[in-house]
Amino acid sequence: MTVIQYCREEAKWRDLVIIRANGWVRCSAYIDHKNLLRLPLDIAEAEVVGAERGWIRLANRSGGLEDAPCVYLDIK
Repeated sequence: MTVIQYCREEAKWRDLVIIRANGWVRCSAYIDHKNLLRLPLDIAEAEVVGAERGWIRLANRSGGLEDAPCVYLDIK
C-alpha cells in the first residue's frame, strides 16, 4: 500500500499522519473532512512498510508543549 492509499483508505478524519523514512520525519499530513492531500510525489507513491499510532510533542498557542495523537507511517 502506498502512502496516498493509506491516507485515503486507512487514516481517519482529523488524523495527523507523520511520515518517516529510515527513522527521520520526512513529511506530515492532516486528514481533514474533505480528504484533500498535498504530498510530494515521491512520498505519496512510496510503499508503507509500517504503521503505528503514537504521540508527537507539538508547540501550543501559549508557547508551551503538548502531546498530540498521531499515526506514524514508515516508508521505504
